[in-house]
Amino acid sequence: MQDDIFPAAEKILSDIENVVKKNPSLKSFEIIPAEDNENKSPVFHQEDCLGLASWCVQPLYCYAYRRLFELRQNKHRREEPSTIARWLLGALLLNPDVTTFWNMRRELVRNHKLEASEEFFFSRLVLYHKPKCFEAFAYRRWLLSYMLNSKDGHYDPESVESPLCRELDIATTCAERYASNYHAWSHRRHILTLRESRGFTYPNLETEWKNSLAWCQRHVSDYSGLSYRQFLLKKFMFEFKELPKEPSIKYSDVREQWKEELFVYIKSNVSEKGNTHQLQRLFNATNTESEATTSSKMKQYGYFHALSYWLEECHANDSAIFLYNDHEALWCHRRFLAYLLVRFMALKHSYHKDEYDFDSRSVDKSIEKKNVQKTLATLTNDDVILCHDFLVQAFRACTNKIADLAIKRDQHEKMLVERFFKFLQSIGFEIRS
Repeated sequence: MQDDIFPAAEKILSDIENVVKKNPSLKSFEIIPAEDNENKSPVFHQEDCLGLASWCVQPLYCYAYRRLFELRQNKHRREEPSTIARWLLGALLLNPDVTTFWNMRRELVRNHKLEASEEFFFSRLVLYHKPKCFEAFAYRRWLLSYMLNSKDGHYDPESVESPLCRELDIATTCAERYASNYHAWSHRRHILTLRESRGFTYPNLETEWKNSLAWCQRHVSDYSGLSYRQFLLKKFMFEFKELPKEPSIKYSDVREQWKEELFVYIKSNVSEKGNTHQLQRLFNATNTESEATTSSKMKQYGYFHALSYWLEECHANDSAIFLYNDHEALWCHRRFLAYLLVRFMALKHSYHKDEYDFDSRSVDKSIEKKNVQKTLATLTNDDVILCHDFLVQAFRACTNKIADLAIKRDQHEKMLVERFFKFLQSIGFEIRS
């Protein structure tokens, strides 16, 4: 790096800093292609947008980078915190992938030279310009923990305007601005995990489930969003313990709705006469309302609740593959749905009902197994196995229809279908009759 000095650097950095401090509502930062103009400032500001002329990017970054590393290497050198913060502001806006600079910013926050609340606004600007920047997401997570752990960090866990909801908005913006943005979706997963550990009511899991479905339907080729759906689906099927809080919602009514949807799915894909009679008998067996205890009803509620989410995701995947041809992400997601069904059934068959210790926050497989099986006690073992057999048959029939259509549409999609069937064989889920 050259040692020549960029005389206008401090003036430009000051202009940027003034705009950022005076306008906390800034939402975007962009590099604007422009020729050098000595009579005009390279800093542009209009409404909630900040811009910097492209001609000054390299010399400005080199200046800030050199000053910061000179400071870092010389422990005896002293600079005003405000000057260091200004250099960091310029360096991180232009290149936010330098971990050292974020660590220096953390030091300033810990020493109360920077306001943690204002840092959220700054890092939002960085993520608008570089929406796939892992370091910026990590910094926001650190800020969030820092504020929640501080003495003044008192937040109402019941408030709709939770700081966690703000993080989800940032993650959504970043996912929209950069395809296959796994860092954004990982940030979202972290926020939901933090929500559970801190006892926040919002963001609501049901809302997340609906919003993520809408996002995935708009971005059918983006597997990063589907991976988040898989994270939510595993939570609903193996860890979920939240029940409807609204007094107008009756558990029996909701359970009946889920049960009806499950049996309609099975019946529409299983047409043999003998199977229909067995299916009707199974439906009647789950409908013995008067003989069931309250505990049994709640367990049955949990069982159909878990399968209702799997079924909803199956319907969404079926529709997407029918509508859009040759999308590998959709077939990879279908692999996961098949795997999850196999896992859900396997948990039942390997269950010993007297050996469980319920903890919904645990992700250990043995705990998941025990949690799921608590929901199955209302049906006999044969009935549950029969229900699972019907589910497999229905999924098999539906998959065969989709596969036949896909094979005829496109040679590349035919290859995706063949890979899908090979995967199913590897997990012991045979589809083709």
